[in-house]
Amino acid sequence: MTPLEWIQHMLEANREALRQMPFPPGMAEYVQELVQSGQTEQIINLMKLGFLIGIQQGAAQVQAGEALTQRSAIQA
Repeated sequence: MTPLEWIQHMLEANREALRQMPFPPGMAEYVQELVQSGQTEQIINLMKLGFLIGIQQGAAQVQAGEALTQRSAIQA
């Protein structure tokens, strides 16, 4: 699976959870500014940060035993 296919799969698998997640005020404008100014590296770093936070959250749930007893809304 290519990175693009993986991202598309993750977006589809988590569409409802993503729809319900609030977006910080001004974030859409910030991302649009990054896109328009061609700051690809910054956009990639934001994606990496989100991925890293997800990994850390998953690890914390496993350590707390939550991952074994309940299913989270986000699916990998």
